[in-house]
Formats: sequence, C-alpha cells, structure tokens
Amino acid sequence: MGERKGGSEEPPDTSINDFDDILVLIGEFGTYQKLLFVFLTIASMLQSMGYAAVVFIELTPSFRCKLPSLPNDTFKSEGEWHKHIVDVSLMNVTDGKCTVPQNTSPFGDAFQNETKPEKCTEWVFDTTDVTYSYPMQFSLVCDHSSKLTNSYITNVLGTLVGGPLYGVIADVAGRKVALLLGLFLSGVSGIAWAFSPTYDWSVAFRFLYGLGISALYGLSSTLALEMVGPNRRMGVGTGLAFAYSAGATATVGIAYFLRDWRHLQLAMSAPCLLSAVIMFWCLPESPRWLLTRGRHKLAHKILKRTARINGTLLPEDLIGKVEINEPPTASARALLRAPKLMLKMLLLYVNWFVADMTYFGLNLHAGNMAGDIYFNFLLLTLIEYPANAVCFTIDRFGRKKPFILFIIAGALACLAPLLVQEYADKDLESTHYIKIALFAIGKFGMTAAYNVLYIWSIEVFPTVTRNFSMGLGSVSAALGNMLCPVIVRDIKVEAIGKDTLPLVIFGAAAIFGSVCTIPLPETAKRDLPETIEDANTFKHRRPLTDRKDDHAHPDKVVIAVISETTRL
Repeated sequence: MGERKGGSEEPPDTSINDFDDILVLIGEFGTYQKLLFVFLTIASMLQSMGYAAVVFIELTPSFRCKLPSLPNDTFKSEGEWHKHIVDVSLMNVTDGKCTVPQNTSPFGDAFQNETKPEKCTEWVFDTTDVTYSYPMQFSLVCDHSSKLTNSYITNVLGTLVGGPLYGVIADVAGRKVALLLGLFLSGVSGIAWAFSPTYDWSVAFRFLYGLGISALYGLSSTLALEMVGPNRRMGVGTGLAFAYSAGATATVGIAYFLRDWRHLQLAMSAPCLLSAVIMFWCLPESPRWLLTRGRHKLAHKILKRTARINGTLLPEDLIGKVEINEPPTASARALLRAPKLMLKMLLLYVNWFVADMTYFGLNLHAGNMAGDIYFNFLLLTLIEYPANAVCFTIDRFGRKKPFILFIIAGALACLAPLLVQEYADKDLESTHYIKIALFAIGKFGMTAAYNVLYIWSIEVFPTVTRNFSMGLGSVSAALGNMLCPVIVRDIKVEAIGKDTLPLVIFGAAAIFGSVCTIPLPETAKRDLPETIEDANTFKHRRPLTDRKDDHAHPDKVVIAVISETTRL
C-alpha cells in the first residue's frame, strides 16, 4: 500500500460501488465544483439573454410613411409647422402607415386632394423606446411585416436542429466539445447577424445563431450535474434554473442602455465568444462521460485535480473499480404496441406545445402591452423567481394537481383582460395596472406549470425510450414557439385590442392543455417506469414509502434526464 498523505485515511475500496461514491469521497460540491459552477452559470445565462433580447431587437415602434416632400422627415413633431404639413399631407389617406400621396406640396395646396395615395417605400419611426430596431433597419412593416415573423421562425428552426445535433456531439465527442462549439457558433453568428448587410443574410445568420445557442443551458446542466455529488444535485440544478431567469433580468438592464439592436446583439454575442475561449482552457471534460468511453487515465487526472483543489484525496487505483452502466434502450416502434402509453405521450406533447407557445409568447407580447416595455418585461422576468421556487412543493402535493392549478391560474389570468376591456374604463390609469398585474400572474402560472410539466414527463416516459420521448417533447415545444409571432403580431380582431387578443388565445390554449392532463397518472414518489410495459400499465409503480434500499439514489435519474434535454 502507498503512503497516506496529510494524515487522511483512505476508505476501504469495498465502499466504492459507482461514480457517485467517488464524488462523495473527493467532495460533492467542493471548491473545484463551485468554480466550475460559475462558468456553467454564465453559459446558462447567455442562452436566456439571447432569447430575451429578441423582445427588444424585434420591437416595431409606432411608425408612419415618410413624406416625400420632407427629405428630413421624422416621426416626432419638430413644431407646429411640421405637424401642419403631416396633417395636411395625410388628411385624405386612410392608412398613413403604409400609403402616402406621392406628389404633394409641403404647404398643402389645392392639388393635395387630387393626389392618389400610393404605397410608401420609406418610413419614419418613434424612437422613444428604441433608437434602431431590427424591423427599422430592414423596413419590416406593412407588406413586409411577415418577413419579421419568418425571421423569428427561422431562428426557432435553428434551435430545432440544434437540439439533436448537440445531443449527438455531446455523446460522441464529449460535453465540453459540444458546449464550446455552441458558444463559439453563437458568438460568431450573433456578431455576423448584427452586421448583416441585407435581410436575407440576417435570416441566414439568425438560423446559425439559433443553432448555436439552443443547447447552452442543457449542456451546462449536464456537465454541472455530472460533476457534483448526489446530495447536491437538487441545489445545483435549481441554481442553474435561477441563473437562467437572472439572464433574462440582466438583459432588461442592458437593453435599456443599448437601444440600437446591433449594439444589443453584440452585447449578447461577444460574451459567448469570450466564454468559449476562456472555457477552452479552464473547463474540464465530464469524468463520468470519459469513463463511459474507456478514457480512464484522463478521467483520473481530472478527478485527482478536483480532489486536490477540494483538499481531499483520491486513491490511485480507485477508477478501475468503477463501472458506468448505460441505461437500456428500445426501438421507438415498440411504442406502437402500447396504445395507453402513446395516448399519455400525445397528451403530454399537447401541453409541451402549449407551454412553450405561452411562455415565449408572453415574453414577445410584452411589446404589445401599454406602458413602458422595459418595466413590463422586467416584471415578467422577476415573476419567474417565485414560479421556480414554488415547484419545491410538488414533492408534497404531487405533479398532477399543482400542474392543473398553475396552468388554470395562468389561463384565467390571460382570459381576464377580455372582461377588463369590456367593462373597465379604458381612460383610467388603474385599468392599465390591472392588465399588467394579470399579465404577470399569467406568466407566473405558465412558468410554474412548464417546470412541473418537464418533471412529470420524465416520470411518465419509460427509461428504455425516455431519450426519444423527451426529444419528441422538445420538437412539440419548438412547434409551439413558432406560432408565437403569428399570434402576437399577425392575428388581428378589430373587436379585441392587440394587447388582449394574444392573451385570450394563450389562455384558451392553456385551458385545453389542462383538460388534456385529466387522464394522465400521478407520478410523485413512485418508481420510474423502466420498460414500455411498465409505462403502459403503471401496475408496477409503488410509493417510495413502501421501499427501503432499492432506490437509494433517486437523483441519479437527473443526470440522464438533463443529458436528454440536449437532444430532440
């Protein structure tokens, strides 16, 4: 036997049964893991910041046609003379946003009434909230307004492709390689998007940006949870969730000071590139993944460094005694022989679709709400913190009842503005604050419901197809996200204002989603289904209180599950 250093005693080798035991030995969340957690928190925040910035980047402020007779025309009135010219020039135009008389005199002479309005090709914008937005640069208004929606959808398509792509890369080349690739691509394509010379180039770079940023949070979670001990994973996972929300909150402050979309996008992308460079030198590969690939020497080197920085010891011959067992898999076609399970999956996918549509749709809708967009969006980001915290109650109250409670509360809050619009006095300032409060309650309910839905889905899907099943859920969610700009910007009903209609649609969809969960089983404090037959019948499922030692490390499931979020 080798000499013991520092007076520490090595535990008997028989006590080491799996990789988690090694982490307990060298420190479940020591100094080294805390430093790693800081890096991965930054990566998680960068994804959230990229998504949140879209609200300000794509903001279309009030606008009208630029008057041909005024080369230096502005949206803001420069005085009574300017207001008079605008009023006279547009007095016979029904839609001053998209049409304008072409042959007009700045003094409004007799020929004004005989000038036929034509579609304008230049516009002036209100620069109160943003000085220069993405729609302003490429004139994505009037007949070209659909291009803004198409650009958003292209970005979501990038995230749809990025999910499975990074999942494969993370499994084949490693967690670190996948994360660095995502950061590098996000940084380069995001900067390129900010300098796009044309609309077509901007759409191409947005696709690449969505592709790069799509898996930063999932990959960060995977690497973080694979490096900490079983007793600390709940805290680390929750910390990353709060960091994700903090990224959106920070974006509000950055957007407030950087009101040119190009500057804002650079502020979102440059840190990705910088983080990729720093993490290339400082971030380790996951030892757990290395062991699954038979790279024991490198895994031992990383774990030894972890132990040294944590002030603990790692026995030299310990790695060879640890086995990492991959979870079993089964063909997706086997699901066809489990109709009850397929129905449960379909009902869950409906809710994934609804949850993603409402979550990102409410963010995008902040630009439609009356009042200051920065305050509105800040409120939406702050409400996510209690929504994340309230999910700690689901172990006590279950999954099904809290989910239905949260989603119905969010749905009713989204539907309530319809009554406010019908019966409240629109001129009262209190009416505006009531709508904002309902808006925030809606976001709280939808965020909490989404968090519960994610955990619930994990516990319904069987282990043998959980990876595939979670992937389909992510696809359903992305499809819902694609509808966000259509609902928020393109659907119009004259009888319902633009600040109310999207909320009504989101609320109605959420009610439908809650109804779909009625046939689903409660899964709290139950065994995870291993086989398709288990998930199809649920007859095997026993309460945790009925068992002693057969589920000693339930949070090991978290490792596999978080890893699956990087795939579609």
